[in-house]
Amino acid sequence: MSPGEISNALDALPPLDSAEHHGAAMTVCTALTDADLGPLEGLIRDNADPLRAFNAFYVLLARHRRALDGTRFRSVYLRHASRFASVPMRAVLESDLALLDPMGPNLPAALRHAASALAAYPDNLALVAHHSRVLAEYGWGGAEVAEEDLRASLTQMERAVEISPEVPRYRAVRAQLTALLGDFDTAFVSIQRAMDLEDSARSGYAVRVVEYHRIRADIVLRRESQAIRSGLRETTDRLEASMKARVDQVVQETRAHEQEEITRLRSETMGSLGLLAAVIAFIVTSTQIAQDLPLKEALRLLAGLAGMLTLVFTAFGAVFGIGRTSRLLLPAVLGVALFVLAWIPA
Repeated sequence: MSPGEISNALDALPPLDSAEHHGAAMTVCTALTDADLGPLEGLIRDNADPLRAFNAFYVLLARHRRALDGTRFRSVYLRHASRFASVPMRAVLESDLALLDPMGPNLPAALRHAASALAAYPDNLALVAHHSRVLAEYGWGGAEVAEEDLRASLTQMERAVEISPEVPRYRAVRAQLTALLGDFDTAFVSIQRAMDLEDSARSGYAVRVVEYHRIRADIVLRRESQAIRSGLRETTDRLEASMKARVDQVVQETRAHEQEEITRLRSETMGSLGLLAAVIAFIVTSTQIAQDLPLKEALRLLAGLAGMLTLVFTAFGAVFGIGRTSRLLLPAVLGVALFVLAWIPA
């Protein structure tokens, strides 16, 4: 293209707020050759027509953007961006610059600049699609994106598809948004329709189709990941319910066992106290009787009393399982001996 043809093509571009501006700029971009890039950059420096200068800036950056040449994009942008500080459309170019960051796409910055451009040109469908695409990529990257923001962008993309149903890019972005919202069936239909609408005769067809296949693969991966997460949640819920039921059962069994043990200990304690009271009463009574007897008779009575008490406590230990049987044998023998000794005639 001659410099005059380039100027005429730039002057013929629709207004910046028009939905057709980006598409027309891409048409000019596609028609350019490498030899046209020098004259095109010369038009950026022309102060006679600021709008033409910005359109030249936009088209030249679009050329580098399509080639994914981040180095040249950054170089051109940094050389001329200050001349267009008052043009709101510059924000979308800053968004592209963030996406071409050498360290990897800076999605938060790209999203912020895309939102700024969209606020200035809300009816520009190309900017709507760009903002929605960056938002979707931000969500695909694992960032937390509010559901209301996704639904607001989806509403805008539905409107864009309704106005321009032949544009594959709008359907591809809609596929990303619907997948992020969990509607995978609609996402698959939308991305397939985008691939069907692509014109193989248009420049960059292979790049766009590869991107669509990448989006489709992302949708498959997200659907499978969500299915796995759902399965894990169900398994976790079942395990939690099972563990809770088991813990409740153990708690109930423990409480029942504790109650049984408390009842048993209370019964044994009451029995022991009763026995102890009876023994004490027996000892007191026997001692009082022994006071009135001769010494030998009193000793025989106390020996019999000691033997009887020894036998009683030995039997008590055997009944309640206090100590091993072998250890109770000696007290039993001692008790019998004392008791028998008390009955041997003097």
